[in-house]
Amino acid sequence: ELGLTSPRPVCSFLLSWGVPLAITVAAVALKKIGYDASDVSVGWCWINLEAEDRVLWMLLTGKLWELLAYVTLPVLYLLIRKHIHRAREELSEYRPIVSEVHRLQRHTSVADKKLVLIPLIFICLRVWSTVRFVLTLCGSPAVRMPVLVVLHGIGNTFQGGANCIMFVFCTRAVRTRLLSLCCCCTPQPPAAESLAGPPKAPVPSKSESQRPRRTPNELPST
Repeated sequence: ELGLTSPRPVCSFLLSWGVPLAITVAAVALKKIGYDASDVSVGWCWINLEAEDRVLWMLLTGKLWELLAYVTLPVLYLLIRKHIHRAREELSEYRPIVSEVHRLQRHTSVADKKLVLIPLIFICLRVWSTVRFVLTLCGSPAVRMPVLVVLHGIGNTFQGGANCIMFVFCTRAVRTRLLSLCCCCTPQPPAAESLAGPPKAPVPSKSESQRPRRTPNELPST
């Protein structure tokens, strides 16, 4: 909202990148970064599990924002859908010719379904990270289960891939454009005529070859 409506988009940039950068720099300066044996993160160093205030820094560097996203994303998308439906109702007042069947079809459009799927996909992908975080705080050995580790690693990195599948490959217009581009890029096989060589002159028929040939000076006999 800030980036779209503000006359200075630099405010949105500073908010999106400045806050994470400040937290990360503070964690590095206070020597809170360390190897967590992939108990909370997968494949990279994060907050040192031996630090006394590790829970606070885990919350600041990711888990707090992750828990807030579980609540704020569904609320935001519900507000967006409400705004869309309100705009449709206002538009329908200026278009009384639109049939009732068309209105029902618009309410169940693909865009509405995607608005519902976006927060659901995010929660389904990131919930494994939260589960392992809770198991780590409880000291449960289940945090090292291979299934949870794999789901955590895929979920934390596949959010962009899921959005790509939903908005690119599951959108008919984009999918049709991609297929047309792929068909244009593939080399076309040469035609059979080009393989056989240049086209030959037609052979005169037998009746034409048997006709007497006249010189230009000869006149037809009467």
